[in-house]
Amino acid sequence: MGRTVAIHQPNYLPWIGFFQKVARAEIFVILDVAKFTKNGVIHRNKIRTKEGWTWLTIPVENKYKGVAIKDVCLPKDRKWWGKHWRLIIGNYGKAKYFTEYKDFFEEMYSEKRYTRLQDINEAIIFYLFECFEIHPEIIRSCELNLDPSLAKTDLNLEIVKEVDGDVYISGMGGKKYMDEEKFKKEGIEVKYFEFKPFEYPQRWTGFEPFMSAIDLLFNVGGERARELIKGGANL
Repeated sequence: MGRTVAIHQPNYLPWIGFFQKVARAEIFVILDVAKFTKNGVIHRNKIRTKEGWTWLTIPVENKYKGVAIKDVCLPKDRKWWGKHWRLIIGNYGKAKYFTEYKDFFEEMYSEKRYTRLQDINEAIIFYLFECFEIHPEIIRSCELNLDPSLAKTDLNLEIVKEVDGDVYISGMGGKKYMDEEKFKKEGIEVKYFEFKPFEYPQRWTGFEPFMSAIDLLFNVGGERARELIKGGANL
């Protein structure tokens, strides 16, 4: 079997499917040269609440729209740090495994030491990699020799070639635009990752899917989360 590659933007508090996809790859390329878009999951994600769910959104300034993710700075107004931590405590403080994992988040939100969006997102992603025992080789796309004019199929293909990959794992959304023939000509196999929603105990009555992966971690703990993440998807 060849070197399997997953490519993804460094999202904020990523959802469970993000980690399922990366768990199936040997190489994870952080797509930090992609353009920042407002109201996407690069700067926000969902957490469970008593009423259902809510967004945790970093209020990135409008001037960064269309700027490479690696160059996006966090807001100078730092009130959001405390707001996010209060919402996490308020909704997960009594979750079964919250105390086991809260120290990392409490320190991060109280110290406010990051200045770039990518830095805080990567810190969270890497911590959750440890919790879920996901250990890919990590490469940032900004470190590769890429043609800045490339996009979609051509960009993904170039990245896989640059990291000597043989298999590319795409999300199901890639089927809408992916030109698989270009990959075949380069001897690269394309596999599509399909997320299969699964239920697990949540803090509040009922079940809400597609939450940030911290919802899974705080409610079922690292061991059970690892089992669900590594077993609950199709390629």
